[in-house]
Amino acid sequence: MSESLLKLLSKQRKQVIGLMSGTSGDGLDCALVDVSGHGLDIQIHGVRSRTFPYDSSEKAFIHSLFEPELDARTLCQASFRLGERFAQGVLDFCAELSLDVRELDLIGSHGQTVWHQPPSACRSGEVPSTLQIGEPAVIAARTQVVTIADFRVADVALGGEGAPLVPYCDYLLFRQPGRRRALQNIGGIANVSVLLDDADSVVAFDNGPGNMLIDALAPVVSDGQLDFDRDGELSARGQVLPDVLSALLDDDYLRRKPPKSTGRERYGVTFAEALLRRYAHHEPADLLATAVAFTAHAIADSLRGFALDELIVSGGGAHNRTLMASLERLLSPVAVRKMDAQGIDVDNKEAVAFALLAVQSLHGQPTNLPSVTGARRKAVLGKISLPPL
Repeated sequence: MSESLLKLLSKQRKQVIGLMSGTSGDGLDCALVDVSGHGLDIQIHGVRSRTFPYDSSEKAFIHSLFEPELDARTLCQASFRLGERFAQGVLDFCAELSLDVRELDLIGSHGQTVWHQPPSACRSGEVPSTLQIGEPAVIAARTQVVTIADFRVADVALGGEGAPLVPYCDYLLFRQPGRRRALQNIGGIANVSVLLDDADSVVAFDNGPGNMLIDALAPVVSDGQLDFDRDGELSARGQVLPDVLSALLDDDYLRRKPPKSTGRERYGVTFAEALLRRYAHHEPADLLATAVAFTAHAIADSLRGFALDELIVSGGGAHNRTLMASLERLLSPVAVRKMDAQGIDVDNKEAVAFALLAVQSLHGQPTNLPSVTGARRKAVLGKISLPPL
């Protein structure tokens, strides 16, 4: 084992940056996490975070990567290009914090998902697979910091869905004996963790389209001025269409029992375009309002039967007032609130989670939850890239 890794393993307290570029492709979330310990004894002592929005050309580039027919050259170029972008995000973040990058101990990078086809989404003859790009060796070379990435593949190799992975961190940070909490993230895809008595009893799964369909409809409603429903203002102009909502909720994925995961392959632009064609006689604002209601109903319906005390919401959807009001109404009397604990807020939870997953990976701790993903057994997640000597 290298001297640098031995030294890092011996440190009780580490400065770790977690990176998350989600399915919405709207920006790079960075979280600097002060971490001590590992395993069930891991603790965080402070979080500082920042989202670096992608400009229009970067967004277009990332969204172009979601096409299923990309050639190998394009995908290879994209992985290294995003590695450079993520590395620059780390350097820019450190500069903003007046932190010398050499003070960092570790980087955990989720990467950019461009394809996710878990066992539940495979047809006959297909092999379960998932691909997150943003070459970690580039991040390590540019920052001179040990970088851990590619967390999902080990779980898929064991027959798991490869998602969601954040529930392990939800359990570490938010478990509260005697209180049944659910941690709901609403990013491009919605995913939830229901925290029970121990880690092996956690229930978690992707529970709907999240912001993906909403984001796809927002430019239509705003005449190209907005690419998301800022604060729910666009959807508030429309009326929910009961017949359309009923058709959307008649969805095979939503009826499927966990473990399950989904992505842009199901609820992305193709889904939105089909919706616009089928219901072209309706006002776009009404379709957007209905899409928000679809996300809220999908989440609420998935949580019935858990006897929750509290739902804690993170992700961009937590800023959508129309969506949050709908969740509160559908889930009443369950308390619904935004995340605001331990320095973790609605926009940085997943970046914090990948910082923690990196620490656990470094120490050889398994971090998938077979009860969540359906994997045959536990696994250490992530691949280590060392900086050049």
